[in-house]
Amino acid sequence: MSAKTMEYWILIQVILEFGLIALVAVALWKIRSWYRRIMALQAERPNREELAQMAELAKVLEKRHQELEELLAHLDQKASAFKKQLSRVESRPPAPAPMNSWESGASLRSQVEDLHRQGCSTEEIARRLQLNLAEVKMALDLSRARPR
Repeated sequence: MSAKTMEYWILIQVILEFGLIALVAVALWKIRSWYRRIMALQAERPNREELAQMAELAKVLEKRHQELEELLAHLDQKASAFKKQLSRVESRPPAPAPMNSWESGASLRSQVEDLHRQGCSTEEIARRLQLNLAEVKMALDLSRARPR
């Protein structure tokens, strides 16, 4: 082997070694990026304490969900009972309209006097006869002023 051939073999050997060093460097860089990605994923994953807290919260949520389901069932029962009552009320014949004091035959003043003698207050008389409070007071004043 000549010196010239030997130089080529050494040059090829050096190039191959640099290539191998570059290949190892790229592999190490890739491994390091994978390691960082794995660490980031593990940091995002909850630890045992957080998992325990989440389990407790899940139990509380499940309990509240059941309570809400029970309340909803109770409300459905009440709604159906209300609908039954409403249908019964709607099926009844309409109640006769309340008679006004002038339609009842008795005079307004006599009705006011009767209620006053029974011990009703002026507000109660006004409410019962569907009158204004001033009208009730005027009727009472007229009855007091009238000669007996």
